[in-house]
Amino acid sequence: MAICVSSTVADGAAVVAEIERRSGERVSACYQCGRCTSTCTGSFAFDYPPHRIMRLLQLGQVDEVLNSRTAQLCFDCMTCSTRCPMNIDVANVIEHAKMIADELGIEGDEKDIRLFRLAFLQNVRRHGRLHEARLLTWINLRSFKPFNDLELVPLILRKKKIHIVPPRIRNRRLIHRIFREVNGGDES
Repeated sequence: MAICVSSTVADGAAVVAEIERRSGERVSACYQCGRCTSTCTGSFAFDYPPHRIMRLLQLGQVDEVLNSRTAQLCFDCMTCSTRCPMNIDVANVIEHAKMIADELGIEGDEKDIRLFRLAFLQNVRRHGRLHEARLLTWINLRSFKPFNDLELVPLILRKKKIHIVPPRIRNRRLIHRIFREVNGGDES
């Protein structure tokens, strides 16, 4: 007797397997003690606390996870991971869910957060460290708010908090290698 599995469940299992492969964590090892959630500094802003994200993944409900505010807003503070009695790197699981959502083009409701995250990574990849002026300019242009916070520019320049020319680092090849390794050989 064959058991029919819907394509949604099968696709969900494939995404969970991919998250497990990338993160090196077994989602099924989570036994829902709730320690991750009790110490999470961002759970007030999340739609699903960390232990609930783990449970949704265990149940193969990846659409809920990939579209969640939790995956988009997680601070990556690692508190949940350090408190897990099963030594599951919960933050890493959530981070890889976030990366898969980006790869699938899932934006969710927090479009500015996704835009910031992508701009930040592109900025670090390009300069080897954060260049705030370029980051802020890029975000304002991409979010179609080119004059956002423009009145702060003279104050910031006067206090020398932001440099117009990006700082140079010595070994940019190392940064490129790190991005290649994280992206599985693809530097994009």
